Amino acid sequence: MDAALAGLSVGDAFGDQFFLAANRGLSPDDEPPGPWEWSDDTELACSVADVLRRLGRIDQDELAAMFAARFDPSRRYGAGLWNCWSRYGPACHGGKPARRSSAAGAPTETAARCGSPRRS
Repeated sequence: MDAALAGLSVGDAFGDQFFLAANRGLSPDDEPPGPWEWSDDTELACSVADVLRRLGRIDQDELAAMFAARFDPSRRYGAGLWNCWSRYGPACHGGKPARRSSAAGAPTETAARCGSPRRS
């Protein structure tokens, strides 16, 4: 699993460089300048790996808690996640179980992504 995460994080960090305005003019032969930071994709994959290592399976509630615990706004989460939190924040806020959040109106897949957002 470590090798898969290493490959994912390098590919994610490399690919993410082409979304940065400063790198838009690079040719296919150019290497983007460092440092290369991974995105939310790697952060979320690390949460999945953590739950699998500890439990040997995916538990929705544990995964939602890990997503919330590892949330880092500098990783440039997509609009879907922010939309989830703005729409279902009350259902997901406070670490309520993902299945219970789903029953409160958020689809299970969305609720599992919500966790407990850090709001200012």
